[in-house]
Amino acid sequence: MKIRALTLGYDIYHDNYDLQGLRHFLGLIQELKNEIQKYYEVEYIRLASPPYTSVSSQDELKQILNDEIVCKLDGLIVDGLMGIYSFAPGLLDFSESLEKIQSNLTQSIPRLLKEHHNMFSSMQIGSTQRGLNFQGIDLAADIIFALADPDPFRNVQFAATFNVPTNTPFFPSAYHTGSKPKLSIALEAADELVSIFDRKNVSNYSLQQIKTEIQKRFCQIYDQITEIVIPFCEKNQIEFVGIDFSPAPYPSKSKSIGNALEQLGFCQFGSVGSVFSVGFITQALQSVNRPKIGFSGFMQPLLEDFIIAQRNNEGKVDLSKLLLYSTMCGLGLDCVPIPGDLPREAVKLLLMDLGMISIRLNKPLTARLMPIPNRKAGEFTNFSFEYFTDSKICPIDFMPLNEWDKIRKNNSYYSLS
Repeated sequence: MKIRALTLGYDIYHDNYDLQGLRHFLGLIQELKNEIQKYYEVEYIRLASPPYTSVSSQDELKQILNDEIVCKLDGLIVDGLMGIYSFAPGLLDFSESLEKIQSNLTQSIPRLLKEHHNMFSSMQIGSTQRGLNFQGIDLAADIIFALADPDPFRNVQFAATFNVPTNTPFFPSAYHTGSKPKLSIALEAADELVSIFDRKNVSNYSLQQIKTEIQKRFCQIYDQITEIVIPFCEKNQIEFVGIDFSPAPYPSKSKSIGNALEQLGFCQFGSVGSVFSVGFITQALQSVNRPKIGFSGFMQPLLEDFIIAQRNNEGKVDLSKLLLYSTMCGLGLDCVPIPGDLPREAVKLLLMDLGMISIRLNKPLTARLMPIPNRKAGEFTNFSFEYFTDSKICPIDFMPLNEWDKIRKNNSYYSLS
């Protein structure tokens, strides 16, 4: 196991011109990283910034549009203070139309992401409290397709989100709120579950015994990390938010959450028994008797997981199943390759499906979809990226009964109330 990220939430819009306050706190997090690495490898220091929809100053919005702030953030990476950052996330789970300058900024997201490869961003387009924003669905789909041309890899930097809480440490979904610096922690811990299920599976142990083993191990992890983190944060006026217990995978069999699920002993990922297994793992993690944040559940990033990608190649996984498992898991549709020639309406309807699951079940879900230009369903991706394993492009069953523009004419927003 290692720590995927120490994510610093910081209000960059109210710092001084040269971001000296941010520079100071990133230096402190570097010190914390060095302390933690005596016990666990730490992969990234990350920055989560406030959503642009919380910025009221026209001058600050113009700074975002003119790349003034993002260039300064790139400079902090050059100086070795952080690895990647979230910038200009948008909270669009509201019924009002965007102001013109906000709409212009949203339309600038693809350009910013293409020009600044260490930048990540997200767009929250639905929540249980406020409903689904159809304008947000339009804009998110536009961004997804704009990022795919000419390099579909750029979609790794963007997610459409639903119900994702503030100061979640995983990217691209991270965003910050509040005036005080905050620290949240993301784990790369699928190998911990592989190890547990290899020793204790349903052939020899009860589910309650296995769940107790998960609870025990993740309590140990939390206590070991926070023994260092909590005193450090108290000393340096940083609010420690917590640890996201999601066992993020790495594309090798020994670090695959799909492998962990299969080691549990009920099924292969994608076959009957998967819903129960995904739900069991998520519930076990969410029952750990320690403070939890973010998703804290089963993650199913298709291209990031060795076994899930393999089962996709074998035809055992499709989008309908991934949507079904999203009712049980902590993340949703992540790193899913789709045909590049799909009509945008298909992606919008897919976002509506995921959004309805999220707001009806009141759970955080995200969509990181990757249209692959000039490739069809069943053909393979061809990425050269340490965290991806290539897999088949997923088909989307799309047969519209109405034109999207006609639907949008009568529907700008949907609320559960």
